[in-house]
Amino acid sequence: MKDLKIGRHPAIKIAIASAVLTAIAGTILLKLLPIEISISSSPPTSVPVIKTSSPPEQAVTPPAIEKPNPEAIALKQGNLRIRNRSTHAVRVALLARQPKETNAKAGEPPKGFALPAHWDFAPQEGGDSGLLVALPNQSIRLKRGDVLVAFAQDGSQRYWGPFVVGETDRPDWNAQAGEWELVLDN
Repeated sequence: MKDLKIGRHPAIKIAIASAVLTAIAGTILLKLLPIEISISSSPPTSVPVIKTSSPPEQAVTPPAIEKPNPEAIALKQGNLRIRNRSTHAVRVALLARQPKETNAKAGEPPKGFALPAHWDFAPQEGGDSGLLVALPNQSIRLKRGDVLVAFAQDGSQRYWGPFVVGETDRPDWNAQAGEWELVLDN
């Protein structure tokens, strides 16, 4: 067995240097940003609550989330462009809502979905400009309520979605091109 000298082993030197730098940075931050810690306890059966706060307590206001306007979304029907920027081979599946029946009652949701469709993408395929997808017998026109999901085909168990058009943050509407865009990142 080799004799391991602590002073000459590079991994130990790096670990010691990291520990020293972390301690110095922590000390400086504690002096610059004093933190108050209070512990409140109640009956012995409850869990103690630990609260930390900085003296100049600043309230952080979350950004306002705008609810999409259903009428505006209903007008946004267009092609689907997919950008696979991930390092995975992926399958993107579409479950399109059936159009409303003409004899359906007013305000009644459409019944069911059309047959699902899917497309396969190699890693990084269409990552820059994206690829428009279509079916052999028809083009794809996404509309509110259509569902998109994507999953890796390489066994990594990576999954994106489900994305409901007009109801979730993706896909994005590109008003200039008049199409929906789904971007898949790692």
